Amino acid sequence: MSDYNLKYFNLRGRGEITRLIFAASGKKYNDERVEFEQWPAQKNQAPLGQLPYLKVGPVELPQSLAIARFVARETGLAGKNSLEQAQADAVVETIMEPVNYYYSNIFRIQDADEK
Repeated sequence: MSDYNLKYFNLRGRGEITRLIFAASGKKYNDERVEFEQWPAQKNQAPLGQLPYLKVGPVELPQSLAIARFVARETGLAGKNSLEQAQADAVVETIMEPVNYYYSNIFRIQDADEK
């Protein structure tokens, strides 16, 4: 059993960057995937009512970028100095740009009366 349990939907999206960091580092983790039909029953138990979150012991860490940065530090992939850390942050931010664009288009309200 791993010390890290990542909980996210059974798709790539906001949880994928953390999965990629775990894969690149070779660090073992539990990849708990939630199907959309399961989510309503689990939402109230998730920190901030959102996925992804990473459970480390008794602590549940929300927010995809906070999780990614934490895992990068834990696995030695965050950089050895400030410049390398900034470069790692740039990679994370670059990966998240298309993800954010995708989600903004999916959840955009189309009808002006609904805004």
